[in-house]
Amino acid sequence: MPTETRPRRGPYGKTRGRVETLGRVAHELVVEAGHRSLTMAEVARRAELTEAQVLHLFPSRDHLLVAALEHADARLRPEPGTPGLAEVPDPEATLAAAIRAQHSDPHVVRLFASMCAEGLDPGHPAHAWLAERTRRTVASYAQILRELQAAGWAHPDVDPERFGRQLVALWDGAQAQWLLDPSTDLGSEVAAGLRVLARHDAGA
Repeated sequence: MPTETRPRRGPYGKTRGRVETLGRVAHELVVEAGHRSLTMAEVARRAELTEAQVLHLFPSRDHLLVAALEHADARLRPEPGTPGLAEVPDPEATLAAAIRAQHSDPHVVRLFASMCAEGLDPGHPAHAWLAERTRRTVASYAQILRELQAAGWAHPDVDPERFGRQLVALWDGAQAQWLLDPSTDLGSEVAAGLRVLARHDAGA
């Protein structure tokens, strides 16, 4: 029988694979012990690479931490076919449950809060990531509002883009309070904000 041959991975594929591996390893180390304890040497050791190979792809520890957040974001993306908030009987309860599930790793949330603060500096490695993530998140929330408006759950006069910006601000603020006091029910707080910002109680 003829032997099946697999196409050889080019340099780009190999590099892309290493980047993804290092992001995953950095994320795993953050989950285990927090971002402050992460070192380039430990990431290299666990990824079975040399420190020089890691530095070639990520010139600083902060670049690696951004890769860890990108990996975390990828893990949280909903599976294809997952119903949106406008397709479920109780958007508030669904959002609250999703937030509680997303915040099961407090070390990752602390890293996110830290990178959001430091990424406000245009010279920081997290700046481009933060700007793009914020733009994408605001657009996503704006689309969610449009769908809730079409379903009759949100008031039709609410501006989607403003809603998106306000929900991001509310979520980030509530998240900071949760980090200070984990007994706070972050899911319920943000879900209640969804109702207020969407003017659900004002009627359609």
